[in-house]
Amino acid sequence: MNLIVKCVASVAAIWGATSASPAREAPLRIEQTSETKIAEFDSFLQAFRKKHAIPALSAVIVKDGAILWEKAYGFSDDEGDIPATVDTSFSIASVTKPIAAIAILKEAEAGRISLDVPMTADAGWLETCQWLAGSSIPFGGGGADAHGATIPKINCDRKLTLGDILNMRINGAAGAGFVYNPISFARIDRIIEGAGGRPLRQIVRENVATPAGLEDVALGWRDPDGGAALRLIAPPFSVKNGQRTKNSFSDDDFRAAAGIKASPHQLARFDIALDSGKLLAPAWQKSVVGGPRPRRSGDYRWGWFVQEWKGHRLMWHSGWDEDRYSAIYLKAPEQRVSLIVLANTEALWWENSLVRAEIERSPVAAKFLGLFVG
Repeated sequence: MNLIVKCVASVAAIWGATSASPAREAPLRIEQTSETKIAEFDSFLQAFRKKHAIPALSAVIVKDGAILWEKAYGFSDDEGDIPATVDTSFSIASVTKPIAAIAILKEAEAGRISLDVPMTADAGWLETCQWLAGSSIPFGGGGADAHGATIPKINCDRKLTLGDILNMRINGAAGAGFVYNPISFARIDRIIEGAGGRPLRQIVRENVATPAGLEDVALGWRDPDGGAALRLIAPPFSVKNGQRTKNSFSDDDFRAAAGIKASPHQLARFDIALDSGKLLAPAWQKSVVGGPRPRRSGDYRWGWFVQEWKGHRLMWHSGWDEDRYSAIYLKAPEQRVSLIVLANTEALWWENSLVRAEIERSPVAAKFLGLFVG
């Protein structure tokens, strides 16, 4: 069995199939039984936006492979003259991770990269690792997260691989639980190109953006195919004591860890394409859904946080660009329902644990789960 086949087998062992009817530009539809739930969630988001002084907030609910509901709130400029729409784009920060991970799995499926490529294919990795290990950053030198959970130090002596990074398994001993480590994830493009692979932007564009029909998504500021995403982006704001301050854009470009600019409407297309099987072959589409039961503290698998909530399997990712943007992408695969919410402040961020998957700590996610999953 060659290396790629082994990689496919290892992924297939923990992935469980999801399916949904394929749709490219799905029409809006509201089922009679969902109308009151949508109205309640709509009112909640309006109140949440007002409470946190968010200039632009936009949300989409995907159900059974189609957009069930979508709405934009507020304005996307600093004068309040330009209404936010479902096509207003935002920096989605770390919600980039599951999208990049799907593209990398597709690249491995095609035999163009191995998930067993060592991290040392990145010529600067060991130096970076040693710096991290000696730092006061919790996921580097160890310590505790904002909730007091213990975090083991990064282990630079282990023979770490691309697959270890995609599963957030580079801290502590082999076999230990996950530690969310965004700095290592941000070096994935260096690992892939160091091993002779294609540029990450090309991988994501060809393996995800094009087959999913993402027409106005920018893979970083320098994406030549960014379309209207950069033109329609809502500027970032920080909010202190209810007062908004317009901030500058981050100058970071595209990495596997962050950098995509998109609207919730475009991310809904990604969600629909993923569930319909357009992005991964059946063996790879056996996703987190049917894998082993996550530990009580949750897990991180192939670019997704995974957990159980009241007996329901959830897969999700959050996004946080400090004093600029925040994002939530939540899937309940057994119910075939997903939520995407983006904001141009950090209000959606809830100080996620680095070693636990607990999306119910998010007020927005908790409201959605109570209405559409629980």
